[in-house]
Amino acid sequence: MRQQLEKKVQVCSCGWQKITTVRGLKIHQGKKGCGGKVGQGNRIEQYFLRSLRSKSAEVQRQVENHSSQDIRNPVLEEREEVRGTEGEREPSQSKREKAWEQKARVSWPQAKDKMTWESVDRDLAMVLEGLKGTAMAKLERMGEVIYSYGLDRFGSSDRRKREPAQQCQSRRKKDIRELVLRRRQLRKQWKRATIEEKEGIDALQEELRCRLATLRRAENLRRKRKEKERVRTLFYKDPFKFTKGLFNQEKGGILRTSKEEVEEYLRKTPSDPGREGGLGFPPDMPPLGEIESQMDVVPPRWKEVEAVVRKAKASSAPGPNGVPYRVYKNAPGVLRFLWKLFKVVWHKQSIPTAWCRAGGVLIPKEKESVRIDQFRTISLLNVEGKIFFSIVAKRLVQYLEKNGLIDTTVQKAGIPGFAGCIEHTSVIWHQIQTAKQEGRELHVVFLDLANAFGSVPHSLIWSACEYFRVPVEIVNIMKEYFKDIRLCIGTGEFVSDWQKLEVGIMAGCTISPLAFTMAMEMVIRASKWVVGGERRREGLRLPPIRAFMDDMTLLTTTVPCTKRLLERINTNLRWARMRIKPSKSRSISVTKGKVVEQKFTVEGEEIPSIRVRPVKSLGRWYNADLSDREQVEQLRKDVVEGLEKIDRSGLPGKLKLWCMQFGLFPRVMWPMSVYEVPLSKVEKLERVVNSYVKKWLGVPRCLSSVALYGKGILQLPINSLVEEFKCAKVRTELLLTGSKDRIVSGLAPNPSKGKKWKPKVAVQEAEAALRHGEIMGNVQIGRGGLGRTSGKPMWRKADQKEKRRLVVEQIRRQEEASRQVKAVSLAKQGQWLNWEGVERKQVTWRDLWSMESNRLKFLLGATYDVLPSPDNLRIWTDGDPSCTLCSGVATLRHILSGCKVSLAQGRYTWRHNQVLKCLAAGIEMRRQQVNAEGSHKKGIQFVREGEKSKRAVKSRSTTQEAKDWQMLVDVGGKLVVPQEIVTTNLRPDIVYWSTSQQVVYFIELTVPWESSLEEAYERKKLKYEELRLEAEQKGWKARVFPVEVGCRGFVGRSVISLLGELGVGGKNLRKTVREMSEEAARTSNWIWMRRAVSAWGKQ
Repeated sequence: MRQQLEKKVQVCSCGWQKITTVRGLKIHQGKKGCGGKVGQGNRIEQYFLRSLRSKSAEVQRQVENHSSQDIRNPVLEEREEVRGTEGEREPSQSKREKAWEQKARVSWPQAKDKMTWESVDRDLAMVLEGLKGTAMAKLERMGEVIYSYGLDRFGSSDRRKREPAQQCQSRRKKDIRELVLRRRQLRKQWKRATIEEKEGIDALQEELRCRLATLRRAENLRRKRKEKERVRTLFYKDPFKFTKGLFNQEKGGILRTSKEEVEEYLRKTPSDPGREGGLGFPPDMPPLGEIESQMDVVPPRWKEVEAVVRKAKASSAPGPNGVPYRVYKNAPGVLRFLWKLFKVVWHKQSIPTAWCRAGGVLIPKEKESVRIDQFRTISLLNVEGKIFFSIVAKRLVQYLEKNGLIDTTVQKAGIPGFAGCIEHTSVIWHQIQTAKQEGRELHVVFLDLANAFGSVPHSLIWSACEYFRVPVEIVNIMKEYFKDIRLCIGTGEFVSDWQKLEVGIMAGCTISPLAFTMAMEMVIRASKWVVGGERRREGLRLPPIRAFMDDMTLLTTTVPCTKRLLERINTNLRWARMRIKPSKSRSISVTKGKVVEQKFTVEGEEIPSIRVRPVKSLGRWYNADLSDREQVEQLRKDVVEGLEKIDRSGLPGKLKLWCMQFGLFPRVMWPMSVYEVPLSKVEKLERVVNSYVKKWLGVPRCLSSVALYGKGILQLPINSLVEEFKCAKVRTELLLTGSKDRIVSGLAPNPSKGKKWKPKVAVQEAEAALRHGEIMGNVQIGRGGLGRTSGKPMWRKADQKEKRRLVVEQIRRQEEASRQVKAVSLAKQGQWLNWEGVERKQVTWRDLWSMESNRLKFLLGATYDVLPSPDNLRIWTDGDPSCTLCSGVATLRHILSGCKVSLAQGRYTWRHNQVLKCLAAGIEMRRQQVNAEGSHKKGIQFVREGEKSKRAVKSRSTTQEAKDWQMLVDVGGKLVVPQEIVTTNLRPDIVYWSTSQQVVYFIELTVPWESSLEEAYERKKLKYEELRLEAEQKGWKARVFPVEVGCRGFVGRSVISLLGELGVGGKNLRKTVREMSEEAARTSNWIWMRRAVSAWGKQ
């Protein structure tokens, strides 16, 4: 009976399948008249066959073998035999193999849904274990099985494109059209009318004009409202995509090429007529030294597979089989099944066909790309093969790095532990600037290779593997992979046939970048020995070539050396069947500190000078004057234009802040890190940013930047541009000085310019402060007790990455200290520094998105006292400072907590009661929880031999011993303290007591001005001291707890102490404190808005 009620994948003989019970299957068979019965074992096999029956490969299998029991194995074995031959497949077979259909993405569950993933892992593991055939056959089928299972169970996340509905004209639009036609008729009548008739027509035209203006104004307002709703919907749907679309896209376009032209281009471009012949080694290739550390050639280990999958992004696009990394990250049983097949692949050194098929996505290379050669192809491969070759690439990198086979002073691409772009650009710019300042000679040539990634021969990769003595097992696996790589390109209109890649590598493949780096290392090693690099005064000998993947830069000190090196590189590239593109290359020649015109040629074609056109290399622009003034000005324009675009986006102010923080700032961090930007320029930019931020928040222009970026009493989730600039420069300085490349660390190029602030000095001061803090140790802050503060990481024990993080944090602390120094000088906006016993308030992006604009405006204005109170208006505009209710001086403090009329009307009492309800609700939740717990004795915990007993976590609460807690709250009626405790006329806000334990808590809430919290605490403590003594005389253990919540929403520490004493902790504690804070701010906001209205409540 239980098996019949269990839901599983049920498959009928007619092809119908569904996750249901056996009864559901029988209902289907009864309705459709199928009459077939499916057993448990056959169900799994037929479930797999269903997704492949419609494909031509299945038809071929059925023709060769008519038995349904052996329908899988012969074909997969035949595929392996076909792939084992060196010959090319027949065109008909290539067409029949076409399998990439741009599958819809499966709506896999989120990672936090552990129960669903456990079910998925259990089902897929059982299904995959039922697969029959060889390991290669299982790998060919595995992706299809997983995708079919996910699609059937969870459905697709791709929404169908709906045709835009025809919009019917509204009544207002029809009226406008009729009025326009009427106006035209009146104009024609006016021309033919007499003088007496014209007066009447003029009156009609004026009436019609007013009516038309009213209708058009209303229609424009409606259109703007709809546009704002549309923009806001787009933002909430995908904030990052929306923000990216706000800024100018340098590259874009739509392919305007037919399918036949694309396939013809693919057949010609990746072809290599000389692929059969080996290249060998280039002439005069220096010999390789001894190999000290051999490469690991054992099958993939489970830890390696886990590490690769853990590091992979779950949101990465899947390959042709439609299975993403998300499945393997959340289904360990499926991943372990894949790992077992990896070991078989490693031993057999045979790669499944599914791993050698890639779907191509076109990325535009130019601003208006329309032709196929104006697009770059990104290959989407199946993640199973990417996981496998990630392990191969990682082992190969370790082998090359341990033996020093890649000269990282020249080539840093593909080698972990190097910030290649930053190091290369900084060193190249430093060499140019020092040659310019010291009057020396330097010649720089930026080389551009024609289609480098798509033209590197596979035979060059095998020559590099032979030269670097890569083990034959690894080489065989790579050859088996590269010899059958096929690509098909998909657009919105068509999908091309599979095209074999005989030359080049694929962007998106995990082994291809390292293979390209090894191939380019062959060319560099055979070329760099012909000349020597620049010799520095520090005793360093700089390399004459710097390369990062296909970006090659030559730096020599004489013209003959440059020409000789350029000729050698061109010869070796021609040997490798690659070529230089002189028209896109650039040269710089500095002689005696000045840029001069010097011609360099490649095969008779001249390389243009930088004077002709600037060049961009590794993300940095080089122009004729060899300075960054133009780039700094361009940075300023980009920031200003970005702010204007965000301002015109039609979003609310709080969402505009998000676009600035996560859209604009990341775009400008790279130029700020690379170019020599003075601090004064960034400070001017921040003043522009501040004006927009204040506008979007709706606060006065007089609000200080301390309120916007400070981490003081109220912290907003936005960052200061100056602070981010300093952190970026400090990171760059630390990356260069801490580089593993001794030339970069010894040269230590200065990435900044200006006298006001220097990154090198800031790093030295931060490191000195960290060392001093380590000597001092952990300093106790607050009244939490010794050891309550969190420990700090030790500077001397930190690695390079941890030290960078500590230094950046120290820079942020220094910036915060400077902001607090500025706050001290602000008489009004810096009053929060005098608040004592107040918990800091941090506004997160979640809070900001959910908060009403009016609430946010009040919170900021009230915290820093910049609301338009009559007293502030007197300072700003010479207005009347009198209170409209009591004629006193209407400061913000007077309005929120000091007006006698407001007190008599019950405004403050109403606010007090609203906050008290939140506090009582939190305590009541804890009271019910404690009383519901049964009084049971805990047994003795058994401790095994060799183990240590776990210490029980001691609770701060003393209320768990009693189970009869009661509570009275002074809301909505006159509270009377129970006579069994004490007889008194005093009315504390909350009485919380236990008769069995003879314990009582008198809780008194106050909602004062924030600077008066300590005063209110002492006043209430003294008021109820006599009550406490009377209760103790009657045998009760009495405690008085005055608690305070500031009228602007800042909670006193006494609230935290009370809730901790009563056992309220964790999520409930945070919820109660947040609700009390929000309620105090909300009610005070209402009191503020009603400050000029004399009526209150029922009046």
